[in-house]
Amino acid sequence: MEENNTTKRKFTFKVPHLPNDSRRNIILICIFLACIILSVFVGGLVQTAGFGATVEDLRNVTNRGTITLKATDKADAASYTVNGSVSSGLLYVPKNATPQTKAPAVVLTHGLYNNREMQESNAIELVRRGFVVLAIDHGSHGHNTSTTSFDGLTFVNAAKYLYNLDYVDGTRIAVSGHSMGGSSTNKSLEIDGIDTSYTATVNGTKVTYNGQTDESLKAGYHMGIISAAITQSNNVATKIGSNVRGVADVKSSVDEFFYSCTVKEAIYMPVSDLTAKEAKSATFATYYVQDGNGYRKVAEGETYKSGTKYFTYGTRAGSSYYLQSSQAVDFTGRKSADLDKWETINGGIYNKADGSLLAQPTKDATKGKGLVSVERKGAALWTEGKSLRAIYEMVGTHPMVHFSVASTAHIVDFVYNVFGTPENARFIDPVSQSWLVKEIFAAFGFLGLFGLIFPVADLLLGTPLFASLKGQPAEAPELLKKPRKHITYWLSAIATAWYGAWSLRNLNAHEKLYNSTNWSGLFKSSEGYIYSNVDKIAVWGIKCAVFALVVTIIIWIVNRAINTFMYKDDAPNYDEHPFDGLKIRSVGNVLKTPLFVTILLAVFYGIMFFIWEAFVVDFRFWTFDLRVFDMIKLPSMLKYVPFFFIYYFANALFAQNYRVKDLPEWATTIINVVFNVGALIIILWAHNSYFVNNGVSYDSANNLWFIASYPIIPCVAIATVVARRMYLRTGNAWTAGLFNAVVFTFLACANTSFSNLAWVYPIG
Repeated sequence: MEENNTTKRKFTFKVPHLPNDSRRNIILICIFLACIILSVFVGGLVQTAGFGATVEDLRNVTNRGTITLKATDKADAASYTVNGSVSSGLLYVPKNATPQTKAPAVVLTHGLYNNREMQESNAIELVRRGFVVLAIDHGSHGHNTSTTSFDGLTFVNAAKYLYNLDYVDGTRIAVSGHSMGGSSTNKSLEIDGIDTSYTATVNGTKVTYNGQTDESLKAGYHMGIISAAITQSNNVATKIGSNVRGVADVKSSVDEFFYSCTVKEAIYMPVSDLTAKEAKSATFATYYVQDGNGYRKVAEGETYKSGTKYFTYGTRAGSSYYLQSSQAVDFTGRKSADLDKWETINGGIYNKADGSLLAQPTKDATKGKGLVSVERKGAALWTEGKSLRAIYEMVGTHPMVHFSVASTAHIVDFVYNVFGTPENARFIDPVSQSWLVKEIFAAFGFLGLFGLIFPVADLLLGTPLFASLKGQPAEAPELLKKPRKHITYWLSAIATAWYGAWSLRNLNAHEKLYNSTNWSGLFKSSEGYIYSNVDKIAVWGIKCAVFALVVTIIIWIVNRAINTFMYKDDAPNYDEHPFDGLKIRSVGNVLKTPLFVTILLAVFYGIMFFIWEAFVVDFRFWTFDLRVFDMIKLPSMLKYVPFFFIYYFANALFAQNYRVKDLPEWATTIINVVFNVGALIIILWAHNSYFVNNGVSYDSANNLWFIASYPIIPCVAIATVVARRMYLRTGNAWTAGLFNAVVFTFLACANTSFSNLAWVYPIG
């Protein structure tokens, strides 16, 4: 027997040996990717109501249907074409919405300089309760490339689009918008509402036909498709058609732009003790005294009592008194002549026809508690013949209305009361909300995206191509060994920080600089441009950079003179190196640095675009939003990069200056962040505190720019961290300056309005 001596060959896979640094970077990449995945998963889970709904990104879509008007005693039933269109919208569809069980629907929109995602809290909570939701971009905002004015037509067309969907109940469609979107809400009611003054032509005969004219109906107007509306942070509608079931307003307790009113003889004002002479006069009977929990008028002939507090009617002005105003009375339909009983119940629902109170909260509605729907369990309060009215007031300011549990609860409450709980959906208490979970977990997305660039950068710097970009940070001079020994370090930091905050509080003041230098021509060309808020912020950034440069040079010269005098030959050991970050060690690095940054940007935005296209999830927290953008905007956005680069390069350059020897790196980074945003936070806190406590702003001309400053805080804070970490890797400010300039320019431009895009989409 012949023995088989064939040797069996084993196939093995050997993991290639990686340097420790590479292994560390790969592990970090995996950790940051895990943060991103967690954020996307939770975000998708929340916005789809536990995957019980779908979210679709609509771009330039249209549909068509018909509306048949009821026959009257003067006309037969007639049908008209309904043309729906959405330029840019997010369509949320719950699983209970089917052709067999049609669901009510709500159109949402945003305010000036914002986008459709700003209505995310309301969209999430409404779709969670079984309502179809369409959040749209206004013209010249977000992904809507239309240059039409904010006239409400975009709203109406979106409502028509919902009307034509076979799973939407066309008799129950509401619209709601914040701030500028509130104006569009009111305008949409005027465009779509049935106006009883119109006459129609049917079969060649002029007749009254449900209030519409044949001509207007053929043109798509006054069809009566919108059946309810909720304005957010805007004055209530005045032109409301007979087709509308109910209108509500959700307002902040103090508002920077709307609800201006004067309340006369509606508030008791304390007065000083009356003199004996005043007490004997006939006017004494016009005063009031406390009587239990209320007040009573002093009776004729009543004896004046020394030490008693007397009151009289006075006058107060401001948005915080809106519930006590005649405007609120007119809106709710009450006709009370008793001025001290004018106060509208917060969250109370009135019947416009007779001003009667149909329902009211059981607890404090300003905190989103005890809303009417909670009591009614989502049953519709509206019945045929009623037209509901309600004013909800939440504690806060104008921008808080679209980032508030209370305001979202109010909107849900009114939709419930007008439409009832959708079929095959369960009632959910309006104060039970999940949208904030998505916002919180967005932090993991931010962490992942920005954190990812550092290990990727380290891997790139480990390659032969980019190895020359590695650099060592300059040593801190001996004088900086202890913080208390270098007073100029702190003085210059305080000066630049305060200048940045103080100059930002009045961006309108930059208009002179902006116009005098004719920079407007660089932005506002025929090729399209981002609106002037970005223009002004760019100018502000340049001013801050120049100021910081001047301060740094002065401090450098002064300290060098002092060191030369004090330390003589040893002075170089104490000299600072404020411009060490300008160094680029070779001509090749001049070309490699932009390529290096481009790769980092490709990774950053590549992941962001992939996530949006695959999962329709963005990373946002209130007004700070990392969002995708349309490529048609890219030429306009790139115009801003050089101007923002001046600021972010200065930020990166001075991040390496403000350091103290022997302090841990984390402490140095925190110090830099505090000096970059601390003063701005103080300014905004002071403004809001004064406004909330007094009801009026101490600087009302700049209210818009105070609000526009909110996202600047996280932008500058993150940019400072990036600048410091990149400086430790490259030893220069160019890499971080360029990366931050592109990222935060694109962020600013993608989150605001734009104009003049006819060059992209030629008309005619």
